[in-house]
Amino acid sequence: MRKLLLALAVTLGLLLSIFLAACSRTVYIELPFEPADLDKVEMFRFQNPAQAQKKIITDPVDMKILCDLLESISLKDKKTEPVAGGSVTSFRFHCTDGKTYEVVYSAIAVKSGRIKMTDWETDYFTSADLGACWNNYDYPVTDVAESELPALY
Repeated sequence: MRKLLLALAVTLGLLLSIFLAACSRTVYIELPFEPADLDKVEMFRFQNPAQAQKKIITDPVDMKILCDLLESISLKDKKTEPVAGGSVTSFRFHCTDGKTYEVVYSAIAVKSGRIKMTDWETDYFTSADLGACWNNYDYPVTDVAESELPALY
């Protein structure tokens, strides 16, 4: 009987360890296209959707740098509280085959936020500051209608 209880305790301990490891695993964005397959990338930024702005990235080098950055960011399935009035930076990738993909980053604190991408069932936490990307690209800024913003939530 003792051996059975010990075996059961060990098995439960292993299952719990596997479950906890899976819950805190690190994942990465895997873009379903190559940077060379892009026509352009629209980058949006706002705190209030009615005052959103947009930049259109067209330089192939800039698009590759952005794709590489997104694919290098580590993400965690971690619970966080939503922040009212937080800034949102999002990206709409336009591929040469006509398909579009969206990535939305919602800041929850300085240099951290939540990321969601087209076809993802959940969003993930990151300690990366994707909001800072806005200043990395020197393209004209235009105002944009709220209806044009990526909306994955």
